[in-house]
Amino acid sequence: MQPQGFIRKRRIGELLADQGIIGSTELERALGEQKRTGKRIGETMVILNFLSESELAQGLSSQLGFPFLNLDQTEISPEALLLVPESLARKYLVVPVQVERKHLTVAMVDPLSYEAINDLVFCCGYSVRPVISTPRDILRTINRFYHVEGFSDDIAKIQREGEFGFDSPNRLDNNQADELARSIQHAPVVRMVNGILDRAIHSKASDIHLEPRDQHMVVRFRVDGLLQRVITLPKWSHGPLTSRIKVLSKLDIAEKRLPQDGTFRVPLKGQGIDIRVATLPTQYGEKVVMRILDSSQSSPSLDGLGFSDNALEKIKRQLSHRSGIILVTGPTGCGKTTTLYAMINALRDESNNIVTVEDPIEYCFEGINQTQVNPEIGLSFATCLRSILRQDPNIILLGEIRDLETAEVAFRAAMTGHLVLSTLHTRDAASSVIRLIDLGVPPYLVSSLLVGVIAQRLVRSLCSFCRIEDVPGPSLLLRLGLQEKNLENYSFYRGQGCQGCGEQGYKGRLGLFEIMELGPRIRDLILKGCSGVELREEAISQGMSNLGEEGLKKVKTGQTSLSELYRVIDVENHMPVYCQGCGETLSSHFRSCPLCGLSLNFSCRICGKTLRSHWKICPYCSGQPG
Repeated sequence: MQPQGFIRKRRIGELLADQGIIGSTELERALGEQKRTGKRIGETMVILNFLSESELAQGLSSQLGFPFLNLDQTEISPEALLLVPESLARKYLVVPVQVERKHLTVAMVDPLSYEAINDLVFCCGYSVRPVISTPRDILRTINRFYHVEGFSDDIAKIQREGEFGFDSPNRLDNNQADELARSIQHAPVVRMVNGILDRAIHSKASDIHLEPRDQHMVVRFRVDGLLQRVITLPKWSHGPLTSRIKVLSKLDIAEKRLPQDGTFRVPLKGQGIDIRVATLPTQYGEKVVMRILDSSQSSPSLDGLGFSDNALEKIKRQLSHRSGIILVTGPTGCGKTTTLYAMINALRDESNNIVTVEDPIEYCFEGINQTQVNPEIGLSFATCLRSILRQDPNIILLGEIRDLETAEVAFRAAMTGHLVLSTLHTRDAASSVIRLIDLGVPPYLVSSLLVGVIAQRLVRSLCSFCRIEDVPGPSLLLRLGLQEKNLENYSFYRGQGCQGCGEQGYKGRLGLFEIMELGPRIRDLILKGCSGVELREEAISQGMSNLGEEGLKKVKTGQTSLSELYRVIDVENHMPVYCQGCGETLSSHFRSCPLCGLSLNFSCRICGKTLRSHWKICPYCSGQPG
C-alpha cells in the first residue's frame, strides 16, 4: 500500500534552506556528515543542532504533503489507542490518533515507511492516514497513554483471552443488532472486556471491580473473599470499557450521574454464567462492580459445606419441622445463600411444593419454582410472598428479611403452616433474635415460630502444598487468652506462598458455623425480653459451639491460620475462654474449670464488671479480680 502524497516535490535540505531555516553552509556541512554516517539528512541536521525536531517535521510536512500534528494539543481517541498495541507503536514510533469510519489516523515520524503502514493495516484492519509529528512528541505520548504499570503486556494478554459470544442489545431491531454484532466482534474493547471476564472466571473470582483513579484505572478481583489488584489500565480505557459493559447489561450509556444495575450472561463452554452489574458515580468517574453468578456449578449439598457431624445433625433436625422459620445470618459474602440452597436441595421432593423469592436467582433447581424480584415494577419481596401464599406452598425460601413488611409476611407464612428459610444480616446467631424484635416482630411470634439460627463465616484454607508449622506471636496468644505453657495442645500453621496458590499461602475457603436451636429455656428468655448476651450464654450452655471455637478447631487441624481467623471474626465477641490451668475451652459463665478445678475469677470485686480470665486487674476501675 502506498500512501497518498508520496510524490516528492523538493529535497528536504533544499526546502529548509529556501525557507531560511538553515543556511547554505550548514546544509553543506550536514550533507558531508550524512555521507560519513549514512543517516538521513533531516536526522543529521537535528543531531548537529541546525534545526529542531519540530522544524524538521514541519519541513517534511511541506515537502511530502502530509499534515503536521502537534500531539500535545490533540485529543487522542481511546478507541484508536486500543487498535494498536504498544509494542507496534514503539517499534515504528507511531501513535494512533483518531478512528473515522474505516480509516485510522496515525501520527508518524516517517509517513513513507511502507513496512510500518503495512503492519498497522494488518494489525487493526483499517486503512491508515499518516500525519507527521516529532519523535519526541510521539514517544512522550506513548509513555503517557500506554505505559502504566505494565499495561501493554496485560492488555495484550487480556485481549487474547476470552472468546465469548454475547447476545446483541435488545434495544435494536434484528438487522441493526446483527450489524452491530458483526462490527464490534473484533473490536479491541470487546476483546478487553472478554479477556477480563475470562481471567476472572478462571481465577474463581466472585466479583470484578473496575475502579477509576486520578491518573489510571485499576481492575481488581475478589478471590477467596479478598480483593486483589490484577491490572492497572490507562485512564482513557475507562470510558470504552464502561460503555461496553453498559451495552451488554442493557443500561443507559449516557447516564453517568446516577447508579444503575443490570445483568448479562456469558456463554462459556456451553454453560451460562450470569454477571450482575452495578455502577456508582465517583469523583474520578463511574465505578463498575460485576458479581459473577456461576449457575453452571452443581447444586450445593449440606454434606459438601464442611459441617461437623454434630452440626449436620442439628440442621437436619431443624429441617424436619413442617412449619416455622430457619434463619442463616452473617455479613455479605459469607456464603449464606449457598447454605440456603443446600438446605433447599436437601428438602427437594416430589411431595413438596417449594417456592423461592430471590434477588437474584443464583442457582437453578429442577422442580422448584423460583421467582426473582423486580422493584422497578413493584415486585418486591413482600409482594411476592403474599402471592406465593396463594400458590399452596410447603416450603418458602425468602432471599432476605430486609424490613418489617417482609418480616411480617414471613412470620405470617410460618404461622399458617409453612416452613420458611431466609437470611438476615447480624453478627451472630443470638443477635438475630434481637434484630427481629428491633424490626417490630412481637417477641411472642419470634419465640413460638423461630426454629433455629445458623450464623456463619468463611475463612481461607491454607494451601496444602506450602503449609508449614508456625508459632504465633505473643500478641496473638494474649488476645486468645493462651500462654506458652498451654501450646502443647495446639498446632499452628501458616502458608508460605507458592505457584499453586498464586503466592497467597491460601487456596479456597471453608465455613465456620454457629448453630442455635431454640429450646424451651431460650424461648422463655425471649418472652422475658432478655439481651443477646443472655441468649448467647444460654445457647452455649446447651452445647452450641460459637464461631471462635469452631474456628480454632480448623486452626488446630491445620486447615486455616490463626491470623486468618482473627481477620474474619470479632475476637472480643466470638473467641472462647480458656482455662489457664489445663488450657481447656470454657464458657464465660463458668466460675471454675470442670476438669482441673481451677477457680476462675471473671468479676471485679469493686465494680462487678465481667473480666477475662487472664486479666490481672480490672481495666474499668483498676480493682482486683475477686
